[in-house]
Amino acid sequence: MSSDVQIADGNGWTAGLRRRAAQTRLPLSAVLELTSRCNLRCRHCYLGSQDHQQAKRARERDTGAVLKSLDEWAEAGVLFLLITGGDPMMRADFAEVYRHACERGMVVTVFCDGLLVTDGIVALFQAFPPRKVEISIYGATAATYEDVTRVSGAHARAWQGIRRLHAAGIRVVLKTMLLTLNQHELEAMASQAATLGCGFRFDAAVFPCLSGDSAADPLALRVSPEDAVRLDMALPAQRAKWTRSVLSGRRRAASDRLYACGAGATSFYADPYGYLSPCLMTRQYRYAGQRRAFRDVWRDDLVEIRSRRRAPADSSFGGERRGACTHCPAFNALETGDEQTESEYMRATTRLRYEAVMATQKGGET
Repeated sequence: MSSDVQIADGNGWTAGLRRRAAQTRLPLSAVLELTSRCNLRCRHCYLGSQDHQQAKRARERDTGAVLKSLDEWAEAGVLFLLITGGDPMMRADFAEVYRHACERGMVVTVFCDGLLVTDGIVALFQAFPPRKVEISIYGATAATYEDVTRVSGAHARAWQGIRRLHAAGIRVVLKTMLLTLNQHELEAMASQAATLGCGFRFDAAVFPCLSGDSAADPLALRVSPEDAVRLDMALPAQRAKWTRSVLSGRRRAASDRLYACGAGATSFYADPYGYLSPCLMTRQYRYAGQRRAFRDVWRDDLVEIRSRRRAPADSSFGGERRGACTHCPAFNALETGDEQTESEYMRATTRLRYEAVMATQKGGET
């Protein structure tokens, strides 16, 4: 799945809501990783080997524990919920969990790969409409898709699920991880989404496995910084997104917080085994939530990350280029072993993206 876990839109109403939530430290958004199991075996997956993930099935929380957490989160103020995986539909209780979240008043987004979208899932989403369903595609052709995912026949099954949801009027957004294996088909993937009338986005930010799995090397599949930025600028929607981000970053007052995002301020992440973190990618801040009330973990533990301060060193997070970043301190820690230390790859990508956006501004483009 993509590393992008943003839940709320960047429109004025939602942005204002998030600002007010930050002032009172209200847990407005949650990411629920229902399972780390998946039907695909993607070469770049940040979870590492699926053999290892499948072996952890017995450790996953049962349905009752998940529903209890949803009740606690709703009472604490959670409005936006992302249900992800792995593929969350690998769990037999996906429909029950999804329905319960909707009935508690949450606005739910689902990340999946589309292979497990049945008529029953479609009926569920028609009865309880999601905010959107984001589906990862890994190539415009079956050959490329299945080279990345390493599952024969998966491309046709994924598109069957995509079309089934689209035909039922469910909002679908398609996305991809930009890799050396599929970058030649990026424009074709964008065209496929446009033909269907779906939104499309891509992310070139490939990171090491969270598990430290030495058998996997996602970084070997990264496109060059030059290619990542060139393709950012080639697709109008992607170029517009980065233009907004860069210009907003230039206007925004600098902060010395190491984590200037909503992690631990308005959002948190729950793994399949009962642990809570400020966000999906942080492993330094991980707290047992199985036998404690959520409100206590939120108040006493998940706040820890907010006290971390950025060292007074040159970094992408503190200067005018901060809106061009695809990385954060958690990603730094995964790649360099230190939250404050950026990789040269990330520094170069940020610099090139910033320069490309500013060049379009000088040229009178938007």
